[in-house]
Amino acid sequence: MRRIASVLTLLVAIYLAGCASSPRETAGSASTASTPASTTTAATPAARIASPVSIPASSSRKLVLVMDGPKNVVESKDWPEMKREWRETFAEHAKGAGIAFSFADTAPPAGTEDGTLLLVSVADYRIVGIGMRILFGIMTGNAFIDAQVAYSNLRDGSKFGEQQYNTSSSAWGGVFAKVTPQQVDQIATSVFAELKAAK
Repeated sequence: MRRIASVLTLLVAIYLAGCASSPRETAGSASTASTPASTTTAATPAARIASPVSIPASSSRKLVLVMDGPKNVVESKDWPEMKREWRETFAEHAKGAGIAFSFADTAPPAGTEDGTLLLVSVADYRIVGIGMRILFGIMTGNAFIDAQVAYSNLRDGSKFGEQQYNTSSSAWGGVFAKVTPQQVDQIATSVFAELKAAK
């Protein structure tokens, strides 16, 4: 009996160690989001499919972020959490870059002021956070974001360009694989690099 108990204890320890080495929890078009992880190791980086966008210096000092997507995306239960993640991450990057930032539900009318409107159209996503990944390991699946990002002039509505982002993390990548917060952070880093390059 003691031998069986020892074996069971060993199996539980091995299972928990396996979970601790898997990426963060996932929740997506129909899941729940969770806490950002602070690590930045092993995972597929945010893939940008496009050449850099040319933004005029006059439009690089202010950014307005608007998010939308198809009906099944914007009506999913965790869409508000997805938007919160983007809003908070972009606000943090904007503060660090000294760029005015606001998050809007709809695009503001053209002709008000200089700046860049960033319209993020999310085709699909799956939110994954560290908590569920640690608890359930590879069973939580992969975090991913499939989104098109369009840059345009706040003053006259003219388009600067667009980029496609396809990010993904592997559930087999361990606890350091990038979950949703880190993937959004990578996209924000890329966007603010475009704005800073324009200054």
